[in-house]
Amino acid sequence: LDQDLGDLLNFLDTKVGQGQYTVFLSADHGVAHVPGFMKENKLPAGSLNTGIVIEQMNQQLKEKYAQADIINLISNYQLSLNNKLIADSKLNRDEIVNWVINFLTTQPSVARAFEISKMMETPLPAKIKEMLVNGYYPPRGGDIQIILQPGWLENFGSTGTTHGLWNPYDAHIPLLWYGWGINKGKTNRETYMTDIAPTIAALLKIQMPSGSIGKVITEVIK
Repeated sequence: LDQDLGDLLNFLDTKVGQGQYTVFLSADHGVAHVPGFMKENKLPAGSLNTGIVIEQMNQQLKEKYAQADIINLISNYQLSLNNKLIADSKLNRDEIVNWVINFLTTQPSVARAFEISKMMETPLPAKIKEMLVNGYYPPRGGDIQIILQPGWLENFGSTGTTHGLWNPYDAHIPLLWYGWGINKGKTNRETYMTDIAPTIAALLKIQMPSGSIGKVITEVIK
């Protein structure tokens, strides 16, 4: 990364002119710790095998309601019910939701499970709730949110890792500014990707974009 950044800045110095441009560099996510490595070092970690969990739940739900495949899938830490089947079969959806939540919370990997439509009523730390709300779009979301214990991932083996967790090791990413108008220094204050556009607008002394919800990172600009 250092070499790539150096090459980029050298290119800009040559083509645009030193001091004549502003660069910001960030990323869309960090990375979760490798569960296998964590376990080797006797730290709590692991992987939730969603296929096995779905199979277990569907089998028990079939015995209870005489209907197969009541649960469709678990993806991106959200469980989706077969709502059409539940409605067509005139099953008690609230009862099924409560049963699924109770089952999930017995799993050692699961810290919390709750119905997403009741997220605002669910007692959660404000930071976690804010992140979940920001990422929730009902037409594409599931029915039940699953929050795993720190160090746990969804469907991963003993090697490799992924991303998509709220935890700081995955959600905390750097934001680098360089060039014209940028003040030398650093800040440990939490900032957001949505703060980038307002900061650039402030540098250019123009109105921030109409859909902007961020704030100017005042430490960055002179």
